Amino acid sequence: MSKVINSLQIVKKATVDGEVALISSGPLKLGGLHRSRVGCLTFEYLKPPNARLREATLEIAITTATEPSHVRWRLWFNSFPLTREFKPQATVELKEEYFNKVLFDVTPILHARETEEAKLAIKYDGPGEAEVNHANLVLVFEAKEAKSSYTYFSGALIIPPNQTSKFNVPLKIIDGHSGELKAIALAKSKHSSASISVNGVKVFSLNTLSDLEEIQIENIMVKPNNEVEVKHEIFKENTIKKPLNISTFILASTKILRPHIKIKSVRIVSEGKEPRLLVKIANTGKSCPDKLWLLLIDTGIIVSRLKLPCLKPGEERDIELPFKTQLKIRQHLLSLRTVWTKLSRVYSEEVRLVNISTS
Repeated sequence: MSKVINSLQIVKKATVDGEVALISSGPLKLGGLHRSRVGCLTFEYLKPPNARLREATLEIAITTATEPSHVRWRLWFNSFPLTREFKPQATVELKEEYFNKVLFDVTPILHARETEEAKLAIKYDGPGEAEVNHANLVLVFEAKEAKSSYTYFSGALIIPPNQTSKFNVPLKIIDGHSGELKAIALAKSKHSSASISVNGVKVFSLNTLSDLEEIQIENIMVKPNNEVEVKHEIFKENTIKKPLNISTFILASTKILRPHIKIKSVRIVSEGKEPRLLVKIANTGKSCPDKLWLLLIDTGIIVSRLKLPCLKPGEERDIELPFKTQLKIRQHLLSLRTVWTKLSRVYSEEVRLVNISTS
């Protein structure tokens, strides 16, 4: 294959009082001589407590050895049967295989069973083997403290090694400084590297891509008509050179009132039998986090975890955390981390425990 193939199509271009999230799972190989014809993929995501799920799109990318008319499968999503027919919305014929994209509206199913985990079960009855390259959930949440416009593409952008492809993305601007890029890249060459530029500015670069690469980039400068450039390179000689596939692409302009939980001070309180850490935290952001934790970490291992009440903007609070005596001699290896969520996003801030005062 020596030329770029762009079959990306706009699935949705919309504005919502809330945000859009991309959750991926996979890959999964089915059929053939030594594999099961039945498999399952799991999606885990944060269900924001103060948001409502507005839309949910299930997107499946599957590569088959035969053309779509010969493929047979059955799908279940959260135990609900989806289809017995294989009717992809897009198919790209490649060398000795077919890359297919299938999309379903699963909003009613997720409304019927609201959990933070969803399961996709697949039974493949076609000839030969098939590979589910990835499956995505594109979730649109409604929330008061965020506004987002987005353009969602699905299909395939096939880029051979050492070539570049450009395409345009129209977008309604909510905040020109808060653009977000979400994408799924599939690489079958171990030595593939890729970069993505938006309006001439490189926003993503990775030297070694995995088979399934989920890309999430924030704080991109965006405008009403955006030029996206994807470059695929393989520098290593004498290696299998296969194309890069951008299978899903979302560009968004999002304004969100973000919390920011800051650790202001830490000291050791030695009164009583067991010493304790007295930690002062403050919310210096513009909204209340949905969930909040304080973690004590020893050389990368969580040794203490405390779930906290959420702080309002400008609020401070003193937190006591158990602090075992034997940890004092490892003080230079310890750190404190605040972890908080807002809508589908997870944030954190960490400080090393060095030169802590004692009282």
